[in-house]
Amino acid sequence: MCRWITVMSAKNMSLSDVVLAPPNSLVQLSRDASIHPGFGSDNNHITNGDGFGIGWYHSNMTTIPRYPSLNNENIEGHANIYAAVFKDTAPAWNNQNLREICVATKSHAILAHVRAASRFARVTQENCHPFKAGRLLFCHNGRIDKFPNIRRKLMNRLTNTAFHFVSGTTDSECLFALILTFLEEDGKAVDGEKPQNQDAPFGHSRLVQAIKKTYRYVEKLLKDAIEDGTMKNYSFSTMNFSLTDGTTAVVTRFCDKSPDVLPPSLYFAYGNANELVAEITSKNPEEYVMNLKNAKNLGTDSETCPESDSEPDDPGSDADNNKDGSSASNHTNTTLQPMVVTVDGAPVVDGIDINNLADLPDDFTYDELPIALMLRESSPGLIYGDVNPREAAFVVASNPLTKTHSWNPMPRNSIMWITRGNMPELRILRSKKPKNESIVGKHTIIL
Repeated sequence: MCRWITVMSAKNMSLSDVVLAPPNSLVQLSRDASIHPGFGSDNNHITNGDGFGIGWYHSNMTTIPRYPSLNNENIEGHANIYAAVFKDTAPAWNNQNLREICVATKSHAILAHVRAASRFARVTQENCHPFKAGRLLFCHNGRIDKFPNIRRKLMNRLTNTAFHFVSGTTDSECLFALILTFLEEDGKAVDGEKPQNQDAPFGHSRLVQAIKKTYRYVEKLLKDAIEDGTMKNYSFSTMNFSLTDGTTAVVTRFCDKSPDVLPPSLYFAYGNANELVAEITSKNPEEYVMNLKNAKNLGTDSETCPESDSEPDDPGSDADNNKDGSSASNHTNTTLQPMVVTVDGAPVVDGIDINNLADLPDDFTYDELPIALMLRESSPGLIYGDVNPREAAFVVASNPLTKTHSWNPMPRNSIMWITRGNMPELRILRSKKPKNESIVGKHTIIL
């Protein structure tokens, strides 16, 4: 298990704003990632010292000699958006170069990761996240249980380009290669370019569909391995993804055995970029929020994110929510409870269940249940609908970066995306019956 932070902002942010400055910064998460209010300790690793990586985007014009490359990256000196990464096997808390790079670099899109290595993957730079392919960056928090049992079949499914991309030994890099395969085969590439060579943005639809196909294919491999006896004593797999092309970011929180086993924690925050940066980098975030409240004449109640190591599992016990799942607290979120939604009249805490692996039909896919975010609180006195998307920042993190902001826990088995200049969108991933018989009603849930 690992920890990661993803940023998509209308304005450039210093890398240090998420890696170094917040009370629960990336460096802090490498030491101690125990603060995850509303969620238990299962699948949330405390110490993540087996390396780190940070990715960002720039538009520097550069010319380098052309040489054969397995990734086939095309850098010819013309102005464009490029992805850059810095990775090392040392703990993030003990790397001076990381600090120097972060304080000297700004970007509108940032993806940062600290690693807790799994038993099958060595501590090497090749195995550190994020992984890069052209303008795409990817990182993963979770694990595929007994991955060696399905690795060969997964690798056989890759295109030649994606196959040669894999240089390490992690399940995460193989999952990214599978995403690249589905992008290459979707027939929507600009001028037929391979994903590693594409200069144009991919758009959220292509990225979302590639991730959903990856989930589906991995689950099918696991199901087949269980049925033919090549995999015994299978437990569960978790796949919290972050995938970005520098213009759009797609993030997921997912476990194939939910709700019996919960995915690692994940939180999101959205608001005015200047205010959000000021809050997470403040020397005293509690005082900053208090002053912001007072300036807006909203009273003096402290907006804090309480520590908790339990996952509520009784929808009826959530006194702050109405029966329809909407907030009853005038758009405030002072208790940071997992989202409560109702589907077909039944309340469900923290997302929606999917079928067990053994029950998945061969033509299984996912429906997306929209969750309206307009009424979620952004900052004291503001809801998401009040925020100007052209001046906004969206931050998703395995742990809330402060105890003050309205960090919303992401529902289990869900997917979110944002494109710069637009509001974030949230969908619950629900199993879809064969023959297009959807079990999801055609309605939007408002939270």
